[in-house]
Amino acid sequence: MKTHLEKRISELNQERIVLNSFLEVVDTILAEKSFRKVEIPTKKIIAPGRPPQTEERISARETAILTVGGTNLGEILFERGRLTVTPDKSMRFDVKSPPWRSFLIAKVLEPMRAKDAELSKVGKLQQSEALAYQATEEGGVLKTLVVRNPGDEKRLHELENAIRWTFKRMYEKRS
Repeated sequence: MKTHLEKRISELNQERIVLNSFLEVVDTILAEKSFRKVEIPTKKIIAPGRPPQTEERISARETAILTVGGTNLGEILFERGRLTVTPDKSMRFDVKSPPWRSFLIAKVLEPMRAKDAELSKVGKLQQSEALAYQATEEGGVLKTLVVRNPGDEKRLHELENAIRWTFKRMYEKRS
């Protein structure tokens, strides 16, 4: 009986080693397939008559939102303290789509707005400098998103990334 149990334990240990090696292969394949390298094309525009970019002033710029395959999903335009997001005319993004409300609005824009509102309450930020946003829709389809006073370069970059991610997920869900 003891010999049988020792043999069985040995077999199970060998099987565990083989299964762990299979698991490593599966993890490697999943890592390669799940994560995509994304190149984000940007084109910077400096409006005529405006001063060049300084530490205090972020220059005007327009960024295309593209899929990995190159499909244009829309554009992000930043100028004069205002971020305007416009889906491409061929895209019909439903504003009830989960990444729109549950992520972009609930997890990104609302917390930023609430933080700025709190800072303006305690006098650390002018109310006119607080983040505000407005989404325009027509028949449940997103037309534009305007974010006023998005903040510094870091926060602006965070917003652009969140918007880009949201558009890509909405596109994937409709495809």
